[in-house]
Amino acid sequence: MTPPGPAAPARASGEAADLAVVGAGIVGAAIAFGALTDRPGSRILVLDQGARNTATERSLGVLAPWAATPGQRALLERGTARFHDPRLHALVRPHLRRVPVLVVAGAPTLERLARCTVGATMGPASPGTVRAARDACGELLLRPGDGLATVHGGIAVIDTAAAAAALIGAVVDAGGHLRTGAGARVTRIDTARPGPQRLLLSDGSSVTARRSALATGPWPSPTIGSGTRTDRGEQTPWRTKRMAALRIDRELPAGAPMVCFPDDDLFLLPAPGGSGGASGRAPAAGGAWVSFRSEQWDVTADGGPDTFGPHTLDEGLAVLGRRLPGLLAAARAGRAGVDGYTPDRTPLTDLPAPGVARASAASGAGARLCWGIADRVLELLAP
Repeated sequence: MTPPGPAAPARASGEAADLAVVGAGIVGAAIAFGALTDRPGSRILVLDQGARNTATERSLGVLAPWAATPGQRALLERGTARFHDPRLHALVRPHLRRVPVLVVAGAPTLERLARCTVGATMGPASPGTVRAARDACGELLLRPGDGLATVHGGIAVIDTAAAAAALIGAVVDAGGHLRTGAGARVTRIDTARPGPQRLLLSDGSSVTARRSALATGPWPSPTIGSGTRTDRGEQTPWRTKRMAALRIDRELPAGAPMVCFPDDDLFLLPAPGGSGGASGRAPAAGGAWVSFRSEQWDVTADGGPDTFGPHTLDEGLAVLGRRLPGLLAAARAGRAGVDGYTPDRTPLTDLPAPGVARASAASGAGARLCWGIADRVLELLAP
């Protein structure tokens, strides 16, 4: 496969793309590939501002089968057929791995998770799974009423950045175009003019498209002009929040399970290996990531100059100590990013103007919900 790279954009005076996708993260990549799958031969243009520290880049890629809300469940169910499409699965399979899982939570939480699981089943954890978790993590601090469960067959984990690149690469190989870099940021979409939409870019150029899909993550959407009405995408019903994970610099046994504490919004994910450090790369071979819920809201989209400062570290250590104290000595500053979050963590998909669909606020779940989000966005844009 030809690696995706900058391509000469279609200019406003030239032939319009059938679809312009703004954002090349996992959600934008799923939309672009979905459009190619639905309509082979479509002219697809992907525009990405090339920002670092994106939600896709920092995601741990856990494809948990749980749907916390009816909206999440609808997206998971929508995405199932797309995810298992042989063409898509062939592209992402090299970037997938499956890990065993131990879920530690109170009985009401376990019952709720069992009810809202899509495409998998839950059941009591085997003694072997519990033993493997304790061998890897040391003491598991249980609360009165906690139960131990598992997802039969384990949970899939995806390298979101690599998967997004593979999907965009397939679009480019099929004749699509990718334009990336600071100059490719879309500042405005003019929908008032007759004919194709005109997308104005930050470098002063423009491109045209018959339809547009906005998947800009926590960054503001472009201004959308429609007649005398202007909709500013940055006025959103969601807030930005830091997403963060500690890294564990300690060798874990082979086959160590992922350990989830849903009541604490905490999980430990064994890493596939490789060397790394606080830069956000993989921890030492046999190490792990520990994702936790940060309560730092309204963070700038790029995470600011210090995305994993002392406060973030203190947040993570406090939660880790309440459940997995044996790992505290090996815990270090890890990876941090920013995403848009809705109150109930259901991503937003809407049609702010005719022919312009928007996918916003993936709420830290873009990796597992992107296929359903793509399906919904393409439905909104269907003639």
